Amino acid sequence: MIQISNLILAADVSPEVAGSSGFNMIASFFAAALLIVIPAAAFLIFVSQKDSLERTSATRRR
Repeated sequence: MIQISNLILAADVSPEVAGSSGFNMIASFFAAALLIVIPAAAFLIFVSQKDSLERTSATRRR
């Protein structure tokens, strides 16, 4: 079984480049979470809470 370090050396990729690439990939995951996932989740929670309040007030009117 080929170890990761042997695979990186066989591909002529320096450890610095591989580390930088890995760091940038993880940083992009965090950026995506901040820019897309968290606002979308907040919006969905807001809408579901608002809908719940509207349904509650609608049942009180009956």
